[in-house]
Formats: sequence, structure tokens, C-alpha cells
Amino acid sequence: MSNTQYSYSIGDTVSLGCTAIDNIDGEVTCSYSGTVDSNTLGTYDITYTAEDSSGNIATLVVTYTINEANDYLLMDLFEYYDDAEGLSGVNLEVALRGIISDYTYVSYDAARYILDETDADPNQSGNVILVYTQYSVTGEWYCPTTADCNWNREHVWPQSLLDYDTTMSADLHNLKPADSGENSSRSNKYYDWVTSSSTYEPPDDVKGDIARILFYMMVRYEILDLVDTVPSTYEMALLSVLLEWHELDPVDDFESNRNDVIYSYQNNRNPFIDYEHFAELIWEDHPYYSSN
Repeated sequence: MSNTQYSYSIGDTVSLGCTAIDNIDGEVTCSYSGTVDSNTLGTYDITYTAEDSSGNIATLVVTYTINEANDYLLMDLFEYYDDAEGLSGVNLEVALRGIISDYTYVSYDAARYILDETDADPNQSGNVILVYTQYSVTGEWYCPTTADCNWNREHVWPQSLLDYDTTMSADLHNLKPADSGENSSRSNKYYDWVTSSSTYEPPDDVKGDIARILFYMMVRYEILDLVDTVPSTYEMALLSVLLEWHELDPVDDFESNRNDVIYSYQNNRNPFIDYEHFAELIWEDHPYYSSN
């Protein structure tokens, strides 16, 4: 396993813990050593260790850095984001676009056999978690007809609002396994705090995940934009709601693991999962941040 790094502001809550899945044993014992003092500036290495029934051991060293409160521009980002250090606003957006546009194309068809890994249920080997219902179902792709799919591929940024562009529609970061019926109900609605004829409210547990997917898409593809009005083609909404969801539902282990898995296939990452503060730096002039 490779090293992973996370940055926090002083006083933030830092949750330690891990889950591990073995391809034979399923969930296996996972432990960690080390501590993080979030009230003291510095860098802390936590070693996570997992062991299967055969005695095979895997380790992951996670580096937690505690910085001055909101001193985001001085953060030492990990190497992948070197070109984004010290930037904000449009400059940061452009730098991140350059970083994450260096990727490996994975076809939409191939995604059927990758989403069972990106969204694997950590508590049930062989299952996936469906994004809107949060049900755990078998991850094996079975879809003899559209009506009979055990799950299907949901575009968080709807295909119709991507103008059915084949590259954007196939981006793994934008695809989630979903219940077929619920996927149809969501259709191409934009996100809000209520489900209506034009809007859709996902469960609380994935509100932040959805926001960060849409942030990624807007930065990755220059033609896309997030707006606070009813969206047209190449737009998605509502930005003010998504910024709020990003704060209310922070990144968790499931989302971080998903980012790592997609990186192993597509060779690019979602920056807003690795560094949540990027949202504030890019949209620092948005009324959501100026009023908070």
C-alpha cells in the first residue's frame, strides 16, 4: 500500500480507524498504532495494519498534518497536487484541471465491472452500496434487460446535461451504482433539499459525496458549470446547496477508498476528497462562504 496524507486545521476532529476487506476472507482484523493531537501543530504518522487468516499482513501509513486554522494557502500538499500549492480562486481551478485531466480513459461499458469495487460494501464481501437507497446488494453485474437489472450505472451529473458526451459520461468519478427504479425516479433532476418534479434530495449520508462528485466534474471539464438556477445543458445545480452539503457531510473512509480505487483504474483523483478546503478556496467569493 502507498502512503496517504490528510490535512486538518488546528482544533478539527480527527477520526482514526480502519476497515479491511480480503478477497477470500471478507472483512478482516484492522488495527492502528499512533495518535494525533489535533490541538497541537505538527505532522503525525498513523500505521494501519490488516491481517488475513493466512497471516498475510498489509500496512498503510497515513500522515495527518495539523495546520494553523484556515491557513490553507501554506499547506504542503502531497506530490500529486504540487502544482496547486498556494493557489486560490480561478488559479486553483485551472491548476487542478491540469492535474486531473492527465488520466486514463475507461469506457462506460467497462464501468459495469469496476463499480462493484469502487462502491463495495465494507461489511459484506461481494456486495455494493446503492447510492440513493443505501441498500447493500450483490455486486455481480446482472442486466438481461433494462427492467431486470439488479443495479445500474447512475450519472450524478445527468447524461442529458452532459449532452451525452461519451468521454464525460464514462468518467468513473461521476458514476455510482444505483437501484434501477430509484435511478429512473431521479431522472435528470438537479439536487436540492426537497424532492419535487424538478429536484431530487439524496439521503444525508451521501449528500457530501454527491457535492464533491459535481465539484470534480466542473473542474475536470472546462465546459461544465455549477449554478444557482435551473440548469441547462453543461450546467448542474444548486451550487449553494452543494457547498452546504459538502460541509455537513464530510469525507469518510468509504469515499476515500472509492477515490483510491478509481485512481487505480483512471489514474486521476477527486481533489475535493483529498483536500476538502479546495472548495472554499475556489468558491471563496460565493455568498455561501462570505456569509459564514
